[in-house]
Amino acid sequence: MRRKPQLNAPLLMPVTALATGILAGFVLGLDKWFAIALMAATSLATLWVKRYPLTQSVTILACFFSLGMSISPNGKEHNIVRLENGHLIRRNTSWQQPNDISKPSHLERARLTASQWRGKLIKRLEADGNSDSDAMAVVAAMTLGEKSGVSKQLRETYSVSGASHVLALSGLHLGIIYMLLTTLTLGRKRFWLSQLIVILSIWAFAFLTGLSTSIVRAAIMITIYSAFAVGGRTNAPLGVLCFTALVMLLTDSSLIFDIGFQLSFMAMAGILLFMPVMRGYVSAKWLQKHRLARWFFGLIAVSIAAQLGTAPLVMYHFGRFPTWFLLTNLVVIPFATAILYSAVLALIIPAATGILICLAKGLNDALAVISRLPLSSINGIHLSIIQVLLMYVIVGIIYTIALRLMPPEKR
Repeated sequence: MRRKPQLNAPLLMPVTALATGILAGFVLGLDKWFAIALMAATSLATLWVKRYPLTQSVTILACFFSLGMSISPNGKEHNIVRLENGHLIRRNTSWQQPNDISKPSHLERARLTASQWRGKLIKRLEADGNSDSDAMAVVAAMTLGEKSGVSKQLRETYSVSGASHVLALSGLHLGIIYMLLTTLTLGRKRFWLSQLIVILSIWAFAFLTGLSTSIVRAAIMITIYSAFAVGGRTNAPLGVLCFTALVMLLTDSSLIFDIGFQLSFMAMAGILLFMPVMRGYVSAKWLQKHRLARWFFGLIAVSIAAQLGTAPLVMYHFGRFPTWFLLTNLVVIPFATAILYSAVLALIIPAATGILICLAKGLNDALAVISRLPLSSINGIHLSIIQVLLMYVIVGIIYTIALRLMPPEKR
């Protein structure tokens, strides 16, 4: 039976209030003690108005807002810079990177060890591969998170074609690995054990690739999802996403300024919100009968849903919009799956490295063709923060209308 689209995310509004409070605290520069006093006052008000649920909901959101203000980061301490066009970003791209490198933490030592292992694996791939530097650079970026070898021209090709996300390890890559691990583990006979193996393997891969923000987000989500699956609860992915955001922001509030954090969560939010709605307009029985159509529809739906979630941010941060993103994703996702699976095979059988390099070269060539298509990218876009917010209001209206127009039995 088809699951009806529903907004099952009680933490959505609290997380939004927390993020808004972090931004407000940074922009306004209010004293921390003022925010703490406000949080104490709103907490007392929440207890006082417990007989009035609607009013109490407002005071709870005010608590999260004031909490966000109290943990809002200092720009110098967290390497946050204000660009000339008004963009606020964080220089650091790895989660929980310490500021004092003279006294490395246990986490930093683990990351250093992982970096050494990455270097050894890259050298092994280079020794077993051929001299195609661009193909090897893409393999290193997609499998180990090492992007230093990606040339400026290759980055531009991926950017214009709308495939930059494939060079940065994200939920797409971890999702592919999760499916592979689920297939290879013990299955339903020892379900709790298989999920434990999957979780440990996912986090080992996250450490190996440097704990980027998007990988940490995906790893936390998979961990929570697997724990829920063991307990027989797998019907609240949007709630899991909100809980993940809450944990990460409470741990490091400066992540709100990280572009990877913003794009990662908005892409997942778009997919989780719009995918069930789009499925509601297509016959489930027809899709079950036509596997190729189901695969094609899935790719198109995921691409559109993720684009709805991230397009305003992409235009705001990068000043461009890739018009051929649908075609790009039809090429990228199968190639990315084949490359990640081939990478695992190449580590076991070195002779398979040639296949891996050929796949990466094929992906590069295909994206080069797409990047040269007419109007492949709309450049020179300059959006203000207000315009970005208005665009997300429009996205919300589109979602509401699409949900309303669905047949009543599928809502």
